[in-house]
Amino acid sequence: MTNIRQTEQRLWQQLAARGEVQGEPPPHTHTPWAVRCLMGAAGWLGALFFQLFLVGTVFVAARENGIAMAVTGLAMIALAALLYRRGGGIATGQFALAVSLSGQGMAVFGLAEALGFTRVTESAGFWAGMALFEAALALLVSNRLHRLLCGLGVWIGLAGAVHLVLAGSQPGDWRLLTWSLGWLVPLGCALVTGFTLAEARLCAAGRHTLLEPLADATLLFTLAVALVVTGMSHPMAWLGGPEAGRIPLAHWVAGGLATLVMAGFALAECRRLVLSPAMQGAVLAGVVAFGALMAAAPAVVAGVLALGLALRRASMPWLGLGIASIAIGFIWYYTALHWTLLAKSATLAAAGVLLLAGRHWLLGRAQMEAA
Repeated sequence: MTNIRQTEQRLWQQLAARGEVQGEPPPHTHTPWAVRCLMGAAGWLGALFFQLFLVGTVFVAARENGIAMAVTGLAMIALAALLYRRGGGIATGQFALAVSLSGQGMAVFGLAEALGFTRVTESAGFWAGMALFEAALALLVSNRLHRLLCGLGVWIGLAGAVHLVLAGSQPGDWRLLTWSLGWLVPLGCALVTGFTLAEARLCAAGRHTLLEPLADATLLFTLAVALVVTGMSHPMAWLGGPEAGRIPLAHWVAGGLATLVMAGFALAECRRLVLSPAMQGAVLAGVVAFGALMAAAPAVVAGVLALGLALRRASMPWLGLGIASIAIGFIWYYTALHWTLLAKSATLAAAGVLLLAGRHWLLGRAQMEAA
């Protein structure tokens, strides 16, 4: 909180020096967390009573009419958007969020029910359409939390579409989720890396407010999926046929491609910091070697990348997500079944030795250049 106030005072002084403001800076008001929790709970409680009334009057009458249910859901989304536009306190914002989420569920479920629930939900087009629907809501509703949740909805829809396309004739085999989700890990890593490297330009162009919550959702989804791919493995899956044989390769594909993204970010940072060619080569070699050792644990690779991105952005939430992903990823990797305990212990020990050696070399190199 002290850092925030110092930053606000510094910005006010800069504006005052330009003659754009006068006098003392406005007092900083901060609502206590207990009050915010109570106001948020009041908003969700009000939304609950509103939806119980809605269920008792509209939903029961339209439970077998998918079109009516979808129209009701769209009306609830429009109501939430109107509440967001008018502004208000914490309770109003949470009430609007609850109404919007319920409306989204009713709209999607009602449309699927009208078109034939089982047939529609087993098609990639339905999930792709849901992703487009969530993306449109993220663009139209400017609330940050609403955009973050809509961003997660976009990724869920995309994951469903990709799975139905890549699973082939066995979309019901849950083990194939590791194969379809494995391709989304490097995609998410590449998107959040691109956002971080272009963040200054996005701020100058006025797009940062729109894209930052979507980047948060992308990182959260990417780390969660990387953990799923790391933990879900089956060493004898190849006996199930050619399609099931892709399962043991899922973590290697995700970890290897995420390593390439991490290497690209490391190279971009080296060039931004104007490091010597020898230093750039050493850093790149260390990153690639670490990624090769931990390629079977994409959650660890993605977590290390998130850690670097968080330090680049000075983002505490991203830092926490990266540390949590690394810690949980190590545990899930060590308890997974796709490799022997001896091999996993050797890779973990080698990765630790590599990091310690790289730290020692970088510190020595930095002292030499400073001297």
